[in-house]
Amino acid sequence: MWYVPFLVVLALPVQGELKLTVEQSLRLVDDSSAVLDVSYEIPNISLVFLRDSSGFAARYEISVQVLDKRRDVIAGDLWQKVVHFREYGPTAARDSAEAGTVSLVLPGAALDARVEVRDRGSQRSGLSVFRIERPTGGLVVQLYRSGRPVAFRKYGIGDTLVAVARATNPQDWVDSCRFVLKRDRRVVTGATVPTTIGGDSAGTIRAARFEFPIGDSAGVALLGGGAYSLEVFGLASAAPVGRRGARQNLRARVDFRVEVPFFLDDSAYVRRVEQLVHVASPEELRRLRSGPRSEREQVWREFWRKREQTLLKGRYVNEEEYFARIDYAEEHFVLGDRGYLSDRGHVYVLYGAPDQIESRPFELDTPAYEVWYYYQMNREFRFVDRFGAGQYVLQNREQL
Repeated sequence: MWYVPFLVVLALPVQGELKLTVEQSLRLVDDSSAVLDVSYEIPNISLVFLRDSSGFAARYEISVQVLDKRRDVIAGDLWQKVVHFREYGPTAARDSAEAGTVSLVLPGAALDARVEVRDRGSQRSGLSVFRIERPTGGLVVQLYRSGRPVAFRKYGIGDTLVAVARATNPQDWVDSCRFVLKRDRRVVTGATVPTTIGGDSAGTIRAARFEFPIGDSAGVALLGGGAYSLEVFGLASAAPVGRRGARQNLRARVDFRVEVPFFLDDSAYVRRVEQLVHVASPEELRRLRSGPRSEREQVWREFWRKREQTLLKGRYVNEEEYFARIDYAEEHFVLGDRGYLSDRGHVYVLYGAPDQIESRPFELDTPAYEVWYYYQMNREFRFVDRFGAGQYVLQNREQL
């Protein structure tokens, strides 16, 4: 049975102290009515879990109201939900979340929707108010995972990307769809898939189905972590009697993310190892690079256990802090410079943010320079942009 979505939009803005992600999709029931599907995700750490006879439980409620153009509520519903775990661990895990979808039949005058989630174990709540998006023509694409629509467009190493495309106007004849999977502007793969007929409560429709696994049978990532887009183009040959051929502008695009452990993503792993240049010895880098994929995580963990017990420039540095500094250097020291490989990046990664920065811009007789002061360590570093292109060179390298 085909699921017939009309439109899916990106995560909607949320107000309130309860962390909440909300997305909407609209699907046709018949020629005169539609159903609003509201998908949501709540990090478990945003809910209050209480011990019960069989583990730990959190209770919350989600309400959906739809409003007309006068801001009057014309339909709504309320759902009571329970999240239960036998062990405490998932209740505090940062990557663990409660997710679900609730549905409401829309009156014809519906214009806006109001979604509110309240934690019944505390005073926390989250609120999202958004305009209900209706179809505008062309193609519509729905992403699936494990046979269910993917509201949050996020896939892991064990998932398969499934996309179903169809024309929003039943009069547009589409006998195949061209799927193009991209990362940034680079084409990863593509395929032309014929449409097939499936049954639905809305009637018989033609849709094309595209599948691509995130990882292979050995657990190796075929798609690395990051943002992707799937572009779809409707194609048609001669249309049957009573149907019109596909218009030239029948196309759609849907975005999604892939999140896989970087140990299983070869390019991401190599990049992470290279970024250890400021704290790893040549022998440690060689071991990290050369180990088999199955041992990467163990070697990586061993490296950081040892590193977090060793003083670096008078202090201990952990993995999270180190890569936060790498990210900062990549963001702030790339204009004319070399990011974390620049002299400023090197100092920042080793020592963190300076207590004070003395900065002097370029003058006719003096190049631009910066002096970083670390008062508690009794150190200062002088950087000079001697080439005038934004690359600041450390003058007192012996202080490192």
